[in-house]
This record gives sequence, C-alpha cells and structure tokens, in this order.
Amino acid sequence: MKNTLIVIFILSVLLPCNSFTQNNSSEKQKAYEYLDSKGEVYFSFEVFDKARINEISKIISVDNVKGETVFAYANRREFEEFLKLCIPFTVLPHPGDVNFDLNMKDSPAELMEWDSYPTYEAYVAMMNQFAASYPNLCRIVNIGTTVQGRQIMFAVLSDNVNTPEPEPKVMYTSSMHGDETTGYVLMLRLINTLLTGYGSVSQYTNLINSTEIWINPLGNPDGTYRSGNSTVNGAIRGNANNIDLNRNYPGTDYYGNPNLQPEIINFMNASGQNYWRLSANFHGGTEVVNYPWDCWARLAADDAWWVRVSRKFADTVHTYAPSNYMNEYVNGITNGYAWYYVHSSRQDYQIYYRHGRECTIEISDTKLLPPAQLPAHWDYLYRSLIAYLEQVQYGINGKVTDSLTNAPLKAKVTITGFDMDSSEVYSDSLFGMYYRMIIAGTYNLTFSAPGYYSKTVQNVAAINDQATVLNVPLRPITTGNSGNSEIPQEYRLYQNYPNPFNPVTTINFNIPLSRGVSGEAGRGVFTSLKIYDVLGNEIALLVNSKLKPGTYEYQWDASNYPSGIYFYKLTAGEFTAVNKMILLK
Repeated sequence: MKNTLIVIFILSVLLPCNSFTQNNSSEKQKAYEYLDSKGEVYFSFEVFDKARINEISKIISVDNVKGETVFAYANRREFEEFLKLCIPFTVLPHPGDVNFDLNMKDSPAELMEWDSYPTYEAYVAMMNQFAASYPNLCRIVNIGTTVQGRQIMFAVLSDNVNTPEPEPKVMYTSSMHGDETTGYVLMLRLINTLLTGYGSVSQYTNLINSTEIWINPLGNPDGTYRSGNSTVNGAIRGNANNIDLNRNYPGTDYYGNPNLQPEIINFMNASGQNYWRLSANFHGGTEVVNYPWDCWARLAADDAWWVRVSRKFADTVHTYAPSNYMNEYVNGITNGYAWYYVHSSRQDYQIYYRHGRECTIEISDTKLLPPAQLPAHWDYLYRSLIAYLEQVQYGINGKVTDSLTNAPLKAKVTITGFDMDSSEVYSDSLFGMYYRMIIAGTYNLTFSAPGYYSKTVQNVAAINDQATVLNVPLRPITTGNSGNSEIPQEYRLYQNYPNPFNPVTTINFNIPLSRGVSGEAGRGVFTSLKIYDVLGNEIALLVNSKLKPGTYEYQWDASNYPSGIYFYKLTAGEFTAVNKMILLK
C-alpha cells in the first residue's frame, strides 16, 4: 500500500507537466522559431492568482495583465525557466513585425510632417540639427553607446544651455522597449515644438527659462533598429543582448543585478551626474499613467501627490482625445504594483536610489503605431507633456547655504513623520537649490549636512500648483583644523554622499570633546577609517592617526574597484561604527 501511494503521488505531480508538454508542443515550436530569429518570444497565458503572477514576473518580462490573461516576453533563458512551471501558453505575433507602410524618412526635413518614422541616421541628424539651429537653447549630449555602438542621445534645452544655472533638471525618455515607438517620434516633436515656440509661446518660453530639460527620444536604439538602421519594422523589446532594459536596474525590493547592460550603466552614470528632479519614461502597449511603486505593495510617501499629478495628466488628455483613449484601469491611471509586480524598473530606481520623482506613461495601445496615427496621438498628449514638466517648480523649494559664508550647501531635506523609502531630497552642491514636490499641506522640514548643525523649520505650507520658497542657512560645526571653539558633542559616522556613487564619494565623521577635558582637548584620539569589500576584506585605509575633536571629511576614489556593496568602518578610541555604501558604474 505504501508503494502504491508513492506511485500515485509521483503520477499526480508528473502527469500535468507531461500533458502540458504534449498539448503545447506546437506552441513550443513556434516559440523557438521566434527565439531563433528574434532572440525573444511574445506570448500569453492564464493565471488566476495575482500572487503567482508576481512570482512569474521574477522569471519573465510581464508586459500586461488583463483580467486573468498575462502577456509577456521572454528570451531563451527566461523562456526555458518558464517552461518548468508547466503553464499552457499561446505564442502571439511579435508586436514589432508589421505589414503596413512605416513611411520611413532618411532626412530631418522629410520628418517635419511628424507622420513617419526616421531611419537611425535621420534621427541622429535631426538631433544634431536641433543644436545647430538653436545653439543658445539646445545642446546634444551622448551619454554613451549601446551594445552595437549606437548613440544614446539627449537634447538638453535651457535659455543658457551651455551655462549651469540655479534651476531644476527634468527628464523625459522613451522607447527603452525598442518595439514601443510612439513616444520616440513624439519626443522628437516635443523638442522641436519647445524650440520653435520659444519667444512666441509664453508657456514654452517660461518653461525653458526656468528649467533645464533633458529629452532622450530613443533609449534602446538597438532594439528599435533590430532589422537595420533603415527601418523600425522587426523591432524587439530587449536590447541587442535580448535583455529587457526596464527589468535591468538595481532593484529596490532586493538589491543587485549581476548582468547590467551598457545602456543601463550609461543611464545610471548620467543620472548620477545630473540630479533629475522629475522625469517620465514613455512606453506603449496600453494607455495609462503608472505611478510608484512597481515593486512594493506599500504606497509611496508621496502617493497622494502622485495620484493628483497622474490624474491631472490623464484628465487633460481626456479633454482632447476620443472617449476610448486612456480610459482603462482607474480611468487612465494606476499604481504600478496594483497593476502587476515589476522588479528592477527604471522608475523605482530613479526614486529610491536617485531621490527623484518618476512615473511610467503608456501612450498607445498599439506598440509599433502606424505612422499616420502619430499626429493624432500628439494632439491627445502634448498639453499634458508640457504641464507635467511644470510640476517641478511647485511645492517647497529654495536655497541652502552656509550661514557664515553664504556658500551653497549640499544638504539633505527631510519631512518629519512623512518621508520614507528614500523620498527625502537633496540640495545641489553648485547652487544649494532643493525642490520638494509635495501635495498641499503643512509640513516640518529638517535640513542637515555633514559638518553643520541641523535645522528644522516648522509649519511650512505647500500649495498645489504653486511654489513656496524657503531659503535656509545652516550654522557650521567647527572642523578639527579651524580653531573654532565649537566642538561636536558626540561621536558620529555620517552616511557617505552621494550614495550610490561613481567613482568618488565623501565620508564625514565627528570626534567629540571628551567629558571633563578642556583647553586643547589634549592629545587627540587614535582614529582609523577603513574600507571593506562585501567579503570583509580590507581594501583601503583612509585614516590611521590621532585626531583632535572636530568634524572631518575624507573622499574615497573607487575608480579601480567594480560595482557592488562596500562598507566603511570608523574606529576612534573605544567607539566603532560601520556603514554600507553602493558603488554603481
């Protein structure tokens, strides 16, 4: 009897998979044909449990969930992991393969009707022509190249575009999924509209005068031009390595991605060099404003603000679009996790690791939109595109300075009892400017910087779609070498900044005046500051000497070390503290 029960159990486990293998053999053959020809397959399957969808999303690239039907992409490795789940599936035609005329154009002049797609060469020429035609308003920044050597280009717009100014940076990017091309053309048109309207359209003029605007029309050129530079037909979701770039960032719910792609590394480096306060990432395949988080069920600290801004974007669209455009989900908006779980999205990375604000905006049900429909989608969307950028000026903002020298300070700005999950913001080190977009209300703001006494300003009112200006001076604490009589009262090892960093970060710590000691505070205390890798190996020694009471600052240059997690340990007398830091290259 015992052996019979074992056989019954084994059969109950194996038969469903055997049955699945037999019934789905033709679909498997289709899938492998796509994998051989395109490097990825697009398919659908049924799942009745959202928790299971979330687990499956860790294996393959879920693209959409409609009721109990899941639509997804997978490369060969991901697809073979999916097969182990024994879930029946249906292979679907790839969205990047179309049978209509794409009206490809190979020069900027031919593109100005905005009802066609550019060849890759026409795209590069158009971007460079923007800068040549408007040298005081536009410059082109190539942040790096793709796997196949194509450029990842930004048009940067500002009234003094070649001179840094005390104004916030905002960023738009599109088509990091290469077969989602509507935003590609719309971003080119947005650049052109802002530049040609400057000086004649007050809204555009004010935006360019007060903001530094970064626009990347094509985040995955290798995926879009999979079939070659002369056509977008045959575009794929992934990059040339068949990796979904919107699943390739360092994660927020669990850290680490051992296979960072060149496109992601380039974006991460650019994000580290440019504090983009507000950004959006344009996709296709549905029509909705997706706000954070993608990976956490808990709501973002700024959830009320996100709902309001997303609602405003969608409602403005509804005024100018057909009644069936951007009307699903919660009438055009959704919380990302409520839709479906995504790990390692760019949206979550920008918020958690870069302290910015970013959402993901899906702008066309059809991924590779027929070019004749592009002008209509522009009419639906352009007012919302402009208004979203203007949000960076609203909320609470101002300048943080040294109270003695009036020099600008890089400071952390935290809202007491409100901020969580990295929602705090920072002022920039060049101008000391901070920008805290937030829902209307009254808040207590705390400003802190290494080597300075923290300051809390209470009952600061924020008003929707208006700016509350709050400038804050911080009083410096005496450094160990200044001779000032103000001495720190406690040992403290501060969090390094920036963090994550590439390749240099700053570490600050306090050595206090010992109780009962006066005068010179004597002989100092023996202090060491060491850097360790994730295995606990000491790799750098920054301090190894006696230090007098004061606040100290040291930099660590990690140019010769790989991306990863590191630790720094302060030992001063009997005091010991360890902090973690992240190097992202």
